[in-house]
Formats: sequence, structure tokens, C-alpha cells
Amino acid sequence: MAGVKLSKRGYEILESVMAELEMERPEVLRLAFAKGLTESEVIQEIKREHSDFEFPTSVIAKGDEVLLVKHLIIDKVQTQIDEMKLDRLILSCIEQGLEIMDEEIKQLSKADSYLLYLIQKHVK
Repeated sequence: MAGVKLSKRGYEILESVMAELEMERPEVLRLAFAKGLTESEVIQEIKREHSDFEFPTSVIAKGDEVLLVKHLIIDKVQTQIDEMKLDRLILSCIEQGLEIMDEEIKQLSKADSYLLYLIQKHVK
């Protein structure tokens, strides 16, 4: 797993979500990946201008988790993927997840907590 560059738009959203949730960058990247993987109908590569922010995809998965992530993505895209494409699809999931998180935050009032929203939405 290699390093990937987040888009400028993705980086802006990442910074705002980090501030909203008061979480560190790796935690928010993992949340964005999960959101993108589970809430997007399709995983598609988004062509945008890259930011200077590069991160290793090992932030999302390490060791045995890589195989799990790879098969979750294969299940979603319904095709085999190589390591290079895996990195690009992980980035796509993160970009899509950040967009979803941005939309959710915009729908909340100033008094609402995004963390509480996430807990209420995802804990059943």
C-alpha cells in the first residue's frame, strides 16, 4: 500500500471535520473511508486537483486488515483489483466519505453536535 494525495476539496473538508469532531487526522480518514464505503452506491474515482497532503493508505488498514479492506472493496465494485487500484479506490472511498460528512454537517444546526449525530445514526 502506497501513499495517496487527497484533493484540495477533500483536504478542506478533512480539516473542517477534524475541527468539528475534535479528532486527529487518521481517525477522521478512517471514518471517511467507512462512510464512503458503506454509504456510496458506487465507488468511483474522482478527478480533482490534488492537495499537497499525502498519506499512506496503511492509515486505513495494516497487516491482515488490508485483505479485509480489499475484499470489502471488491464486493462493492464487483471486480478484481490489483494493489495500485486498491490504493486509488481507498482514496475514492475517503473522498466520497468526506463529501457525505460535509453534507451531513451542513444539515445540522449550530447547536447540534456532529459526533452525537453520528452516534445516533450508526448505533442501533
